[in-house]
Amino acid sequence: MNYDKIFENFLDQVQKEETYATREELAEATRKMLEIVKNNKEATPEELVEAVIEDNINFLEDMRKNYPVPGYTVGMKVGNINVKLYGGYLDETNRKMPEDALFDIASITKFYTQIIAYNLIKEGYFSYEDKIKDLDPRFSQVGDLTVGDVLTFTTEFKTSGRLSDKETISEAKDCLYNMNVVATVKYNYNDMGMMLMKEVMENVTGKSYEDLMKEYILDKLALKDTHLILPSSKIERFMGTPNAKVGMINDPSALSVGGYSGHAGIKVTSDDLIRLGEGSLAGTIFPNEKQKDAYTPGISIYPEGGKANRGIMGNTYTSHEKGLAMSYIDRLSPIKSFASQGSTRTQLTIGPDSVSTILYNPSSMGIERAKEEEARINAAREAKGQVSLSLVKEFTFDRNGNKVKYQLIDARQMAPDSKTVEPIITLNAQTSLRLRFLNEVIKEYDRNYQKEINVTINDYRK
Repeated sequence: MNYDKIFENFLDQVQKEETYATREELAEATRKMLEIVKNNKEATPEELVEAVIEDNINFLEDMRKNYPVPGYTVGMKVGNINVKLYGGYLDETNRKMPEDALFDIASITKFYTQIIAYNLIKEGYFSYEDKIKDLDPRFSQVGDLTVGDVLTFTTEFKTSGRLSDKETISEAKDCLYNMNVVATVKYNYNDMGMMLMKEVMENVTGKSYEDLMKEYILDKLALKDTHLILPSSKIERFMGTPNAKVGMINDPSALSVGGYSGHAGIKVTSDDLIRLGEGSLAGTIFPNEKQKDAYTPGISIYPEGGKANRGIMGNTYTSHEKGLAMSYIDRLSPIKSFASQGSTRTQLTIGPDSVSTILYNPSSMGIERAKEEEARINAAREAKGQVSLSLVKEFTFDRNGNKVKYQLIDARQMAPDSKTVEPIITLNAQTSLRLRFLNEVIKEYDRNYQKEINVTINDYRK
């Protein structure tokens, strides 16, 4: 078999599909798989996959030792190759990470809300141009705000205080319903728009958000480990939040309205998140004609800098020629790739050639450890003359006459994405390329090869 010829043909194909990486960069990233294949001609496909993902595992374990991230699950689906890497612990109690761990995915929830909204648009429940106040009179203060304004994140909202400062669900929802629009047209990433959209979709259809998610996503993809309300039988494998023991998430605004909203609240396994990505690509849950809104840049430039390349959908990150300097998509990935992120250090990346997940659980580090991390960060900030940050909080809500306490651990400063998330984004992009090349080698050997190649590796190094 002429491996070098397969390699060159593969690079030709990747370039035709368009990526911001040069041919030299693509070749350098893929060459490791070429060498492994050449030097292990008698190896099984599973053994070849295991050989090429060693760098990923080593990074994940080093990251876990250097940052307050008890555990992780990283998944990749490339053609008929499925890879899952998991290790570490559920939380500070050192319960080992299970293969089917459930994570609080925070703002990745917004992508689910957008999928439902696009389906409702397709079915004629409302249009991009429809005014919110006409669809739901409870939002009488938002003026001429449209569905399109909300879905593209081009609206700045203002409420009378924080929702998390309200004691009851009804008070928090009244605050939401009576919010005002400060400005439109300029990109503004916020939670309020998707909270609003969830309420509007329920009002227009007469169905609960939970039922809408079941109808348009869960049932179509046969997802069994995706939840808004977590069954008590699954709480023991839930993480990514200091409220995991009671099945609640790490978001105060969602907690204020009962535990979930259109912007946060979903608990999901890596496997189900991979299937969501596959279903989106296949058009099973995400209308084909609207998928370009996810990977096409919209009005998304932050005046203060940062990761600026957002999609027309507003919540998605899109490819950029500068790669991770401007987005959460590596230059090696196809231009038609996009990603959705959660503040809990979670990411779903969807491309025409692959789907991958990054699921960390730093907000499961424990309150005492979080307070130590907060003190360390603030000492460094004070030394620079910067104001202190409040990264560990407690909220009390009245639930039917019962005072319920929830906690918040904002781990973004404690586990900075440049040190924890971005390196694995690059490693996942490299690995996806390598596995695509392996698929080409396998097809050259056997055109009728249809077997699923499943590789699952757990690592609990001390």
